[in-house]
Amino acid sequence: MSVNSRGSETPDTEDRVVLHGTPVSPGIAMAPAFVYGDILDEVEVRTIDASEVDGEIARLRDAVALVKTELLRDARHVSKQLGQGEGDVFLAHSMILEDPSILEAILDIIRNSHVNAEAAVAEEMKRVTAVLSSADDRYLRDRAYDVSDIGQRVIERMLGVWAHCPLSQPMILVARELRASDTASMDRGRILGFVTELGGTESHAAILARSLGVPAMAGVAGILERVRTGELIALDGALGVAIVDPSTDTRARYESMREEEIRERHELASVLELPSVTRDGTEIALMSNIASGDEARQAAELGADGIGLLRSEMIFMSANLFLDEDAQFAAYREAVEPMAGKPVTIRTLDVGGDKFVGSENPFREHNPNLGYRSTRVLLDRPDLLLAQFRAILRASAHGAVRILVPMISSVDELRQALGRLDEAKGQLRSEGVAFDENIEAGAMIEIPSAAMVADRLAAECDFLSIGTNDLVQYTLAVDRGSSYVSRLYRPHDPSVLALIARSVEGAASAGKPISLCGEMAGTPAYVPLLIGLGLREFSVSNGRLPATKKAIRDVDLDTAVSLANEAVAASTAGDVAALLGLDDSRHHEEP
Repeated sequence: MSVNSRGSETPDTEDRVVLHGTPVSPGIAMAPAFVYGDILDEVEVRTIDASEVDGEIARLRDAVALVKTELLRDARHVSKQLGQGEGDVFLAHSMILEDPSILEAILDIIRNSHVNAEAAVAEEMKRVTAVLSSADDRYLRDRAYDVSDIGQRVIERMLGVWAHCPLSQPMILVARELRASDTASMDRGRILGFVTELGGTESHAAILARSLGVPAMAGVAGILERVRTGELIALDGALGVAIVDPSTDTRARYESMREEEIRERHELASVLELPSVTRDGTEIALMSNIASGDEARQAAELGADGIGLLRSEMIFMSANLFLDEDAQFAAYREAVEPMAGKPVTIRTLDVGGDKFVGSENPFREHNPNLGYRSTRVLLDRPDLLLAQFRAILRASAHGAVRILVPMISSVDELRQALGRLDEAKGQLRSEGVAFDENIEAGAMIEIPSAAMVADRLAAECDFLSIGTNDLVQYTLAVDRGSSYVSRLYRPHDPSVLALIARSVEGAASAGKPISLCGEMAGTPAYVPLLIGLGLREFSVSNGRLPATKKAIRDVDLDTAVSLANEAVAASTAGDVAALLGLDDSRHHEEP
């Protein structure tokens, strides 16, 4: 395939497979594929000799026993951390392995079909999963996931591998869908791009890709059947094109495009040495969104004005367990110290939805994004919340730390959380442990109900921070990770802009600062609009710092205010897109 002027495509007859999808993160990459798929569909089927049957059965029994031990261990750990109800999820999985009908069916396949044990497990678990998935009863349909997951675990133990293994070399990650938990323990330095079947412009894979500064595309139907691990892929994230096994000419073309992209990035990086001000001299604080101490060090090197969002749950997920107070303190201190006195905003644990700690999701629900997640979990588990508050407070003795409480839907919730913070402070005082007595605590505006009472929330805390990723999702009733409704995910919808404007006005009326840490801030086309709405602090991924700073420096404040007034008064997202110069056929300009 030839790409002319980075916008049109000419097929190359030597290119074997050309895939098209939704562009979600720009950039060029060419590397082998790592297909992150369902191991039940990937197991090698081997014919075995009759003399090998007993050995295969022994391998199966050993793997089942190991998985049972792991599940019981996980059940005890999760029950201790989150309560008996969540721990029972793992016990239920253990019962699947004790179902004699399932185990006997697998043994019969080994004995009668003379196939290897992992192939027998895959065959039976896929059969059971198919039956449960087609059941009328919702409870039975939900159990299909559990059966598939257990089958995968058993096979992994027989093969000596784990689904969340680190990538062995730099590769392009190919998957049907990627959740936050899927990539938490992967070596992100080896991920050069993403290609997924599901997901939209604000799915976890898309946001992670933009954070890493790598290309990505979504909405590629049947991707797992069309790509195999190890096959070379040439990926153009801006166009939403991936070429499998590219021709020699195509490889040369993509290598040239990649070199040009690197040159352009180097030129753009020079803006980091300049102040973050608009043309008329209005100062805009430009901070980083991070998930680790390494990213904090990178933010410091890039000259970020601070950390606007430390996603603490990513530290838990990378460790694959709930960290105790001391381990949390060490992790937070590692992120605070490189900033050398610049503010570091640590968000409390945001689990639930597609984010969970450990190998399985203890919060699995029919509609998890509207269910048990984030602060709702922590308010039910004050021991977890107190441990995290204590760790953050201890870290505040080593830098300018701020605390941010996510997913607040009412003043009552915020008061409960801040009450726990006061309790943690009291404990540390009585123990003689140092912390910043003037530490600031803020609330996230991610739910429309919070935006509607932003003035009252601001009166209860020290600052507000708008998380546009969830605010757009909840305002428009559009799952931000769904490819089916991604066309409806429009951050520039007038309803979203009205809620942002109301939040800014609410903070101002209470005399409190407000920032924006969602993906909108990392999209240059939105920067003038957001500044015009009154925002003076943005937080973006490290990879977006240069582009966002350049956009800030190009803004004229009077023009931005006029633009914002027109946008808020517009009737449709299409009208706003026209004002911003967005291509609304994609509904969201790629940053």
